[in-house]
Amino acid sequence: MRYELMKKAFFVLSGAGILLLLSCSTHDVAPAEGSRYLEDGTYRGVFADGEDIQVNVQFTLRDGVVTDARFRHLRRDDDYYLQTGEEPYKSVIRQYQEALDHLVGRDISESLAALYHPENIVSTDVDGYTSATIRSSKIISAVRDGLNRGVYSY
Repeated sequence: MRYELMKKAFFVLSGAGILLLLSCSTHDVAPAEGSRYLEDGTYRGVFADGEDIQVNVQFTLRDGVVTDARFRHLRRDDDYYLQTGEEPYKSVIRQYQEALDHLVGRDISESLAALYHPENIVSTDVDGYTSATIRSSKIISAVRDGLNRGVYSY
């Protein structure tokens, strides 16, 4: 008798759980990432190592497409900063700019994913001092930070 009661309770609760799951519609829920669900506007994001901000970007989205992107800050140390004219730093800065420019005119989700393979985007005519993968990951982190923070200005 007790077994039959437990069996009935299991079936009733299972049925209620299934009905609850079926009644929960997920088609109206936006995915965590997807360019068509991002608000139009200007975003700002940073990549920092310890207390040092190394990459600070600003980019504008319209219908999920990056219409403008620029560095607000790009620095690693006193020799390696956005306006440097000395090599090899100047070449490193150029690669950063090439990677960021790749986003402009493209869907943010697709172009950001492409930055994981910077060898297909940036020129490689610099010395062994540099590493394109490291540079692109800093940009990816800064852009994702901006998306996580939300629109800075409309």
